[in-house]
Amino acid sequence: MTQSATTRWILIGFQLLLALFVLLPFFWMVSVSLKPATEPFAIPARLWPQAPTLENYVTAFRPEFRTYFMNSLIVSGASVLITVSLGLLAAYSFTRGRLLVITALMGLVVLAQMFPHSAIIIPFYKLMRSVDLLNTYASLILAYVSVTLPVAVWMLRGFLQKLPVSLEEAAAIDGAAPLRIFWEIVVPLARPGIIATSVYVLIVTWQEFLFALSFTSTKDMRTLPVGLNDFIGQYGIRYGELMASSVMVSVPVIAVFFFLQRYFVAGLTAGAVKG
Repeated sequence: MTQSATTRWILIGFQLLLALFVLLPFFWMVSVSLKPATEPFAIPARLWPQAPTLENYVTAFRPEFRTYFMNSLIVSGASVLITVSLGLLAAYSFTRGRLLVITALMGLVVLAQMFPHSAIIIPFYKLMRSVDLLNTYASLILAYVSVTLPVAVWMLRGFLQKLPVSLEEAAAIDGAAPLRIFWEIVVPLARPGIIATSVYVLIVTWQEFLFALSFTSTKDMRTLPVGLNDFIGQYGIRYGELMASSVMVSVPVIAVFFFLQRYFVAGLTAGAVKG
């Protein structure tokens, strides 16, 4: 009992150290966002501002920021909707199909996720330029769907594999059409997987920078990660406003993840244990 208690306290200590290591950068970001313009450069540095102010948030929340926010919301929302819809249909086919070619296609889906964004951005750029889609929502949405769909299929497939096929067979015996079986039985039962996949796609697309920087050329089409560059000038960086904008960019995703984290963890572990 003593050894077990000691081990437990050691593990708690390691967890606290890990939490401190992970949360310290975010704490420093919040701290700098509340400091007056000259205090971030004060020596010695303070973990918390001596006179906290919201001036940086007021300055950062300018019309351009609201435009960037709406662009990110439109692109991320459309990407989540399209990716989850296509991923659910593909995952259902992969779990219910018994042909060898379907297994090979699933292997290709997993293989597609191994390519880094930097390796495919040039072909994507040339493709978008050839169809005159640069500096549009469509270019970003197509790129984001392409890079998130493989993982979405993998996550949803893990959920659908755990659903009993007997329910679908019983519905088919009662005369239900395949499409009705899918929408009224499979989709409601796969709701935790759909939520988990949506959270994943939202996190990836909300913070994506490389495609957004390459495919947009005007301010009215920039997303939030690219818009943060406005505070990095040729002769200096406005750290207070930059950190304030970073906090406002991070809070929506953190809030979504906080409320839906159990579904997200379940989506990552689905199919890992058979039983």
